[in-house]
Amino acid sequence: MRHEAHWPLADARFVPLYLDADQGALRVTPVASEAHIDYDATRGQAAFSLRFTEAVEFTGAAKLHVWVSTSDGDDLDLFVVLKKFDERGREVFFSGYNGYRKDAVAKGWLRVSHRALDPIRSRPSRPYHSHDRLEKVSAEEIVPAEIEILPSSTRFEVASQLDVVILGRDAARYPAFRHRHLINRGRHKIHCGGRFDSHLLLPLIPT
Repeated sequence: MRHEAHWPLADARFVPLYLDADQGALRVTPVASEAHIDYDATRGQAAFSLRFTEAVEFTGAAKLHVWVSTSDGDDLDLFVVLKKFDERGREVFFSGYNGYRKDAVAKGWLRVSHRALDPIRSRPSRPYHSHDRLEKVSAEEIVPAEIEILPSSTRFEVASQLDVVILGRDAARYPAFRHRHLINRGRHKIHCGGRFDSHLLLPLIPT
């Protein structure tokens, strides 16, 4: 058994994977052209995928840095889910909250009006939201948000796939747990490429 004295792990290398709206993909290099993908704020979702050509492990907290806007209203509830699929395209499930047997790799959420960060406590790999003020948005106003994704430890084998799913609600019906009183309206847009450096920051561990 491996024992560690530091958290995040001393050998973790934080690697950005950039969201490509045109292809619904994750890229290891920045995306040059600006584009967006949109979804119904209450029922839809946006997904970005990467199939691995070599085995990788990530252990620790991840972060989604994302540029977003809404067609209606003055706020957004965003939920982020990381999913694993095997080489045949079948989702790999994990044991999660309260014994839920079909959970994803990891998840996070944020109400965008609470996006302000504490500059002292935040780290590049771990946003710390101050929750000391509300920053509402106007319809079609594009703003950046940093969403903490709760820690996990997952190995992705060759030909397995990572999906980043962004949506406006809980991704599953968890037992005894649910976010209520959501404020989403209209359509959400995820802006990527060029000025909009939307990316997932993952703590990769040498294998």
